[in-house]
Amino acid sequence: MVKRLILGLFNLLIIIQFARATTGDTTNYTIDVNSSVLNWSIDVHHGTILLKKGTIKMQGKKLIAACVTVQMDSVHDQDITYELMRKTLHNVLRSDVFFNTKKYPYSFFVLDEAKLLPDGRYRVQGDLTITGVSNCVRFTIHINKKGKGLEITSDPFKVDRLRWGITSYSTHAAKSEKNFIVSDSINFSFQLVAKEE
Repeated sequence: MVKRLILGLFNLLIIIQFARATTGDTTNYTIDVNSSVLNWSIDVHHGTILLKKGTIKMQGKKLIAACVTVQMDSVHDQDITYELMRKTLHNVLRSDVFFNTKKYPYSFFVLDEAKLLPDGRYRVQGDLTITGVSNCVRFTIHINKKGKGLEITSDPFKVDRLRWGITSYSTHAAKSEKNFIVSDSINFSFQLVAKEE
């Protein structure tokens, strides 16, 4: 009876040690939303969008999980100096003909896969949800370890807004030459700062 109890405890100890060995190098990070930003550009206009929250998980140098929530009603233009025109653009981007931020205040990115490239960058892909529609996107990022935190920057990447049902002002939806035409491509890039939990 005692021998069986000791053997059981020994097996339990092995299981615990194995679990620690396989998960001990996994580190969770929380994105510092005050130091992070998403950049956007459409044709001649460009600006920023703030993040609501986000988490990142690393296993050694391997990126294994990431989830980011973007606050869409914070979309801000940086190239228009006349305040009234800037507010007009903000209203258009936030309206139901574009990002519809009243109905969809947040967009989401959830990582599916990350591959470390020979040049030190990561090729990532995941689901991007905008206006309630999810599609797969792919882009490359740089991850730098800084103390107990991470600095993550992306290379610029494009998304076709038509895939998310944002068709207003598109050449594909124009009814006449008088329509105000906007590119179908939205260019994004981001800089993230994350702190170890």
